[in-house]
Amino acid sequence: MESYDFEVLKGEEKIAVLRSIEVPNSRAMWPKIMELANKFYEPGYRIRVTDQAGGIVMLVGVDTARRHFGRGVAA
Repeated sequence: MESYDFEVLKGEEKIAVLRSIEVPNSRAMWPKIMELANKFYEPGYRIRVTDQAGGIVMLVGVDTARRHFGRGVAA
């Protein structure tokens, strides 16, 4: 299982960070992304997921994440 950091961004400022969250694959990231997305409702928030080397694995706006999850695309 890989370990990832989940960050909530407003512009370039980190608003919240969850460090070293282990997930088996990219689909398994969505529940944690949704948990964070449901805490921030103002426009402009993004969620960035980075790997252990600091590379960006996923970058999504919170509104987009909610719409994506709401259609049942990811679970």
